[in-house]
Amino acid sequence: MPDPRTRRTILVVEDAVAIRNMLEDFLSLYGYDVIFASHPDTAFKRLKQSAATLDAMILDIGLDDNRSGIEVLELMRLDDRFVNLHVIVLTGLTLNEEQEESIRRNRAELLCKQDGYEKVF
Repeated sequence: MPDPRTRRTILVVEDAVAIRNMLEDFLSLYGYDVIFASHPDTAFKRLKQSAATLDAMILDIGLDDNRSGIEVLELMRLDDRFVNLHVIVLTGLTLNEEQEESIRRNRAELLCKQDGYEKVF
């Protein structure tokens, strides 16, 4: 049976205001409702508040408080409600092997801000 909702909801976890605004403009054009968080604690709060209606998450790696988006990804995957949530990890950082492996292991896609938002995997 098709989903009766006509709009989809995406949680964007990004601390850079310019990138949040760009993502909101772009996603809104394509009919998505966008929820924002700029801090890991806020991200978990938004995840829990929107668990029933959330369709995907775009997650920045480098967040303001020196905690990583990878930490958010790893912890959210421990919650059964978010095991299958589609996640796109967005970063301008050069990741090490351990970080890339964590993203793969947690079934997320990696999109690099460098070089025009190139999809890595």
